[in-house]
Amino acid sequence: MTAEQFFTRYAALSMGDDDRSMAELYAPSFFVAGPKGSMVFPNDARFVEWLTQMRAFNRQHRMRAIAPAAVRETVLSPIHVLAYVRWSARFEKTGDRAVEFDIAYLIERADESWRVLGYVSERDQEEEMRALGLL
Repeated sequence: MTAEQFFTRYAALSMGDDDRSMAELYAPSFFVAGPKGSMVFPNDARFVEWLTQMRAFNRQHRMRAIAPAAVRETVLSPIHVLAYVRWSARFEKTGDRAVEFDIAYLIERADESWRVLGYVSERDQEEEMRALGLL
């Protein structure tokens, strides 16, 4: 599976209801970083609950679709890739106009697929959504 195929699956799962399958795309522990700092999280029942809350948040704010618009890869080792993903999201309020944002992921080969070791978001999601009038 290519990194682009992985992120296409990631997007489909993020719009669905199978939070356990979404959690399986992450390593047993992983880091999250952005403009406000970084943290390391365990991939446990609390993470699955957080995924459920994020799905509810996205639905509450009428996210209609999300897909990788572009995936650029830098191979770091035989099993590690730094993937720069430009996401394209559509909301009810934005109609056909896509909202795009960039996130860099450190991913590791896991059997026939990948798993997320961590990611860095260029911008804060809530601030961006507020600026676009989505909150």
